[in-house]
Amino acid sequence: MTSLNEEPFETSCTNPGRDDYWTCPGCYHDLGDVGEGRHACPECGRDIDCAIDTQPVCVARLADHEEDAA
Repeated sequence: MTSLNEEPFETSCTNPGRDDYWTCPGCYHDLGDVGEGRHACPECGRDIDCAIDTQPVCVARLADHEEDAA
């Protein structure tokens, strides 16, 4: 398991052309078809906000980075 103390690889991760598959931007763990909403990554424990963008494209963003920016 990746530690939350380690820096995330990215703050967002996309899967173009997919509307059913997400990847954790913090550790690149494949989340699979978890659906839209907030989920905890089973590998690193980070909270991930999953959404479907308009292309379609699955987008996963680290939740704490969005809140820090606000």
